[in-house]
Amino acid sequence: MIKAYIFDVDGVLINSEKYYHQLRMDFFDSVGEVPKASGLDDLVGRSLDDGWKMMVPDRNKREKLMPEFIKYWKANNIDFPKYVNPYVLEVLTRLKADGNVLAIASAGVIEEIDRMVLECGFSGLFDQIISGESVKHNKPAPDIYIESVKRLRINATRCIAIEDSQHGIAAAKGAGLTTWAVHYPEYHIDQTAADIVFNGFEDINRYITK
Repeated sequence: MIKAYIFDVDGVLINSEKYYHQLRMDFFDSVGEVPKASGLDDLVGRSLDDGWKMMVPDRNKREKLMPEFIKYWKANNIDFPKYVNPYVLEVLTRLKADGNVLAIASAGVIEEIDRMVLECGFSGLFDQIISGESVKHNKPAPDIYIESVKRLRINATRCIAIEDSQHGIAAAKGAGLTTWAVHYPEYHIDQTAADIVFNGFEDINRYITK
């Protein structure tokens, strides 16, 4: 039976969480600000807006700093191919070859998601890409997965979400999807709500080729 596999991006397809976290901290240093939240584990899986609300609770200050950060971010673009997690391409290719539907549901910015797909050689593998920008409520709300399933026209019981963060897992489970979590030892994330926890994509590759 054809299934849909819906992937998060940061921390799942791409090991980008540390890069983005360091980028944020470097920016704050450059402007002489001290963020109210600076722990990587606290910010993993959050959208850009939600993360900034934690780091800079003051709305006026946040609205002043945010445009400067966007410029800083674009001037320091991540080299996506360098950060692709091992065995990702093997898993995507295997699932696609078996006739499954592949999609992306990321809390991130669509411009960055599209660039990642292109630069990493994933073009043609994904049938659908949705970012948190296209729904009313981003993760941990289930909106992005509800919308993804709706657009794919595949029953939620035949959809599997691949996530890493507590927020992403909550979003997928809230939409009624079976949820796989990808665990990497450098992150300390509560993944107990996931249906299965895999130690990276090599573990997933073994599972789907049994």
